[in-house]
Amino acid sequence: MPSKEICARTSHQEGEGSSLTVSSTIADAYHGRTILITGGRGYIGSALTQALANVHCKLILLDRSPLDAWVPDRRDAEISIVTGDVSTRHTWDTVLPGVDYVFHLAGLEYMRSSVYDPILDLQCNALPVLHLVEECRRHRYCPHIVFSSSANVFGLVDSLPVDEDNRDNPLIPWAVHKVMAESHLRIYAKSHGIKSIILRLANVYGPTARRSAMSRVVINKMIADAIAGKSLTLYANQHCVRDYIFVDDVVCALLLAGTDRSLLDGRFYVIGSGEGRTISEVCQLIADKVSVRTDQHVPIHVEELAKTDAFEMRDFVADTTRFRQATGWKPMMGLEQGIDVTIESLTMAGSLK
Repeated sequence: MPSKEICARTSHQEGEGSSLTVSSTIADAYHGRTILITGGRGYIGSALTQALANVHCKLILLDRSPLDAWVPDRRDAEISIVTGDVSTRHTWDTVLPGVDYVFHLAGLEYMRSSVYDPILDLQCNALPVLHLVEECRRHRYCPHIVFSSSANVFGLVDSLPVDEDNRDNPLIPWAVHKVMAESHLRIYAKSHGIKSIILRLANVYGPTARRSAMSRVVINKMIADAIAGKSLTLYANQHCVRDYIFVDDVVCALLLAGTDRSLLDGRFYVIGSGEGRTISEVCQLIADKVSVRTDQHVPIHVEELAKTDAFEMRDFVADTTRFRQATGWKPMMGLEQGIDVTIESLTMAGSLK
């Protein structure tokens, strides 16, 4: 299936985020279905919710907080918000009956901080998946499960690009817990026939419909800081190579992943742009583009003395060959264009005064 038939992107309108619309083929696959999205009001979750909002389906957005009850303004889908904690079995027991698809995007984000709690991380990132598959096994629920994992579980790699044959080398507890969650899905797929697929995502960026969630990813935050006239900061890992994937391309991959039953056997696929750029190059690119837009110089500061651990010194570029061959997916947004779109979106939303 050619990529242009999977998803389409229209020009952004003032105040809006993602302008992604899905093809009739994808819309038909989800038509009339009940779709559970955990973290449905988060960064990627809100983009996925926006894309499915124009499909005649039932969307259940599971969120831990009852506050900020965001839903898309224009929609054909029936949308309900359920407050619950994915780390408890009771929550899954409440929301799973009648569900055809589960997009599990909720989780605790990695925080490089002295207050980081690995036990809480385990409870938020690994335990929910075990509860999910156990409830499916116990009650014989048969949803298609799409799990959003991270390319960070590869850790330090010997060569680039990275594909599904590369060994896991998690360097922090957060990445260990992602591997644990994946392992639960793989084991339950093999032992109990519970259908799941895992997407290991590179660094995601770009505008989404829910503005308050946008600053949670690095490139978006750098762009917002540059627009606000703040200096950008580089650290000892500035020469490390990373892969940056536009959020709409991730949403397309998620939607495709859930529709092909032959892929739902607990395996993981690597998702990224396939293009590697150093952190320094990306920082300079953002500074240059924002400078042109605002007609103001964006300074870049190099922090020489800040401690940088091994996890931050990794390189990564995705080899997406297997997922492309299986689904016809390919990224549609290059980095430079994606940064332009993000700058435009943040500007129109009022980041520039």
